[in-house]
Amino acid sequence: ILAKAAAAPTDSDAQLAAADAELMGGATQLAFNRLIELIRNTSGAQREAVRLRLLELFETVGPAEPIVLKARRDLMSALF
Repeated sequence: ILAKAAAAPTDSDAQLAAADAELMGGATQLAFNRLIELIRNTSGAQREAVRLRLLELFETVGPAEPIVLKARRDLMSALF
């Protein structure tokens, strides 16, 4: 999964699958960074779908967790 994502940096499906794998493996920061970078490099419906998935991951981890709070700030920077 990670190799496929590395070979296709703007493939949303590959990046989402890789982020899920990273999150399940305990690499939460890597998962968040992966999706935030994808948001920076996409637009339109693709970007919105990734943003919504990232918000779901934030809820999964816990909205008050420090890692989520930092990732939310990074997301806002990527969006604006």
